[in-house]
Amino acid sequence: MNIKYLTQKLRTYLSHTFSSNIYSIVNRTTSFHSSAVVTNNMSSTSGLVIPCKAAVSWEAGKPLVIERVEVAPPQVMEVRIKVKYTSLCHTDLYFWEAKGHTPLFPRIFGHEAAGIVESVGEGVSELQVGDHVLPVFTGECGECAHCKSEESNMCDLLRIDTNRGVMHSDGKSRFSINGTPINHFVGTSTFSEYTVVHSGCLAKINPQAPMDKVCVLSCGISTGLGAALNVAKPKKGSTVAIFGLGAVGLAAAEGARIAGSSRIIGVDLNPKRFEEAKKFGVTEFVNPKDYDKPVQQVIADMTNGGVDRSIECTGNINAMISAFECVHDGWGVAVLVGVPNKDAVFMTKPINVLNERTLKGTFFGNYKPRTDLPYVVEMYMNKKLELDKFITHRVPFSDINKAFELMLKGEGLRCIISMED
Repeated sequence: MNIKYLTQKLRTYLSHTFSSNIYSIVNRTTSFHSSAVVTNNMSSTSGLVIPCKAAVSWEAGKPLVIERVEVAPPQVMEVRIKVKYTSLCHTDLYFWEAKGHTPLFPRIFGHEAAGIVESVGEGVSELQVGDHVLPVFTGECGECAHCKSEESNMCDLLRIDTNRGVMHSDGKSRFSINGTPINHFVGTSTFSEYTVVHSGCLAKINPQAPMDKVCVLSCGISTGLGAALNVAKPKKGSTVAIFGLGAVGLAAAEGARIAGSSRIIGVDLNPKRFEEAKKFGVTEFVNPKDYDKPVQQVIADMTNGGVDRSIECTGNINAMISAFECVHDGWGVAVLVGVPNKDAVFMTKPINVLNERTLKGTFFGNYKPRTDLPYVVEMYMNKKLELDKFITHRVPFSDINKAFELMLKGEGLRCIISMED
């Protein structure tokens, strides 16, 4: 192990061991008092079934229905949390529409959120009632080869599985309506006032962090940010091309900005996105439809042979090829973030590889959820990372279908849903 990784693990250990005590010492204000009251109230429900409201999707593409569901207590290595804020990610929309995959309904969607631990199941030692957490669609068991590797975050046990609608421990759902089980979604199901999550899929965070802001770090924003900072790793003064200026692409641009890139070139077919992208450090824009030659050639002409780094965030196979072929020979690195059709084939000339261009892929920005997300939150708390500009809409839980309407229309980046109307 290298020094950086050992330091990271030590920080994680210290965070898990001492953070609650440290925060309780420095936070003797009204915020702390409120948190203590919440903790006492929630602990009284430990071991009991909790009835609450949840937005249930009964049928593909149909509006969600606010239902009264029963949420069972957490079992072995599980945690039940009270969801405070959640947001809508395109992945929720994709599986709600059920296009191109096997539908699984009824289901409770949602996977970008922030909440408070209500109770813990058997074997959970790193979390306790009252902790503030981010649930994540992938996990970190801490025991498999991937979790022990400093190079991977693709946990064998808790890696995302969109086809699973039940919990790991017993193959059963923790949600039901009049005795009828309701399917989970990617192990999180945050469109519910209470949800049950495997403890390895929960990142314990600073209780002073505003949950209505940091909830967006559970998925898309961290994915784009990590693609830049952890994988592309642009040097100060470098040139970076970002393909796709949705929320993930703009998070990648934010990462390039934080890294000190001098030129950030945004590539998108929608010119309406260009003005918004300036807020994230994008300095130049290219619309492939405006040129009669491949966009990779356009970018190479703009940058004296190619950009130092490129990050592809669309999932379109042609954009992926362009992102790889637009980086400079000798040192250029292209990072693929978008998820293409499972049957898509990536094709490029071997000489592009032989000329010392590097192609990389990334999953969740190479962040280990429990180890790394607490420090991403601290980036925001220390004003290094700007999150407010990603949040373009807010709705109460009772109006959750409006968030879907906004995304279907392509309006805004992230819509925050308050679980307490």
